Amino acid sequence: MELVGQHGKLHRQPKVQPDQVLCWIALVLLGLNIGGCNILPKADLPEVEAESARPESRVKGPREIEYEKLLAEKEAQQHEIERLQKLLAEKEAHIRSQEARQQDQAKALQETSSQAAQAKVKLRRLATRPAAASTIAEVEMIMENLKSSSMTDSEKILQTQAQLLLSAAAASYAEDNYATAMDYAAQAREFIDMVRNNRANKAADPHQVTVPFQVPIPLRAKVDSNLRQQPSLRAAVLGMLGKDSTMTAEAYRGDWLKIVTADGRSGWVFNTLVEAQLAARRRSVQLQRASE
Repeated sequence: MELVGQHGKLHRQPKVQPDQVLCWIALVLLGLNIGGCNILPKADLPEVEAESARPESRVKGPREIEYEKLLAEKEAQQHEIERLQKLLAEKEAHIRSQEARQQDQAKALQETSSQAAQAKVKLRRLATRPAAASTIAEVEMIMENLKSSSMTDSEKILQTQAQLLLSAAAASYAEDNYATAMDYAAQAREFIDMVRNNRANKAADPHQVTVPFQVPIPLRAKVDSNLRQQPSLRAAVLGMLGKDSTMTAEAYRGDWLKIVTADGRSGWVFNTLVEAQLAARRRSVQLQRASE
């Protein structure tokens, strides 16, 4: 009877609802999840943190190494460019200084030549027989020295012009025209000095300067020639000089003559295209033009 009574009590216990079972299962799974997270190993965390704290200890990849090489090359090239730019600026400053020095020297030479020319003009106005003879003899001696040296074709033409003027000087001296004789001798000396100075300048410095004649030289054009703005075949052409047209040479630079034409134009002409004009020839040309 007791057993029957106990069995009846068991059957009278309250029944467990399905919702309550699901809740219990969920709570059990949640507890297991939390516990599992707490027992995970933490030994690797310090190493990861240490590696992130020391980025320099990380091994660099090939791309990073190549990139660093490119940066180093670019920096080296930039330094080289800066060095070359500095060197170029120094060279340009040196060239400007040399050009300014040459201009100052040319200006001083021109002033000195002008003063010497004025003194020689006064001397020729007071020309005497001994003075004319001395001047002609001096130019003849310089001419002989020039002839003894080898000359280029351009120098030979200048030497021929100087010889023509020197012969005219001797003829004027024989006619007792001492002032004209000294003028011709001085003009011959200008052509000789032109040859000698061009040789010296080419040997010492390729940059030639304009040298004024102490005595202007009357010229005429042997052929039709170009009158140029500067002493260069590449310079602009200012006009044409017809054959037999007259002009006066006032200076030279290299093989070029700076001239002023009879109608007032100025420019440069190559020395092989013109020749010295003597007084007798000037008169014949004037008579010929008057007859035309």
